[in-house]
Parts: sequence; structure tokens; C-alpha cells
Amino acid sequence: MKQQLRIEITDDGQINVKTIGMNDESCLDYVPLLEKILDAETVHSEFTEEFLRAQQHIEDVTHVEEQQTINRKGD
Repeated sequence: MKQQLRIEITDDGQINVKTIGMNDESCLDYVPLLEKILDAETVHSEFTEEFLRAQQHIEDVTHVEEQQTINRKGD
């Protein structure tokens, strides 16, 4: 999936940005850039479900690999 930033400016001037297609912490690289471009300050941020699912998958794979290594050493 192509990496994108979805920027929404509400009627009261609030700016909301959502990353799309970014499954690692590279999304955080955009925060200072967006603050400068939009002349704004980050008040609240959270990781997307997409990011959290990708991180959980990485942890699961790592755990399985560690268990396989332990099992091979025990043989």
C-alpha cells in the first residue's frame, strides 16, 4: 500500500492527520515537518490500528523464532 497522510482541518481550526500505509515508527518522522508546515503544535497523538497490528505480528514472529532457537539448543 502506498504511504499517505490524510489531513483534515475542521471548521473550528483543529487539524487532524492520519497516516496510511505506514507500519513502523517512520510515521513519527512526519510530526516535526507537519508542525512546521501547518504552523501547529501536536496536542495528542496515537498509533493507528494498522501500526498496532503490524507490531503485534512482528512480536509474534519474533517469539516463535526464539522458541524454535531454544528448542534446537535443547535437542
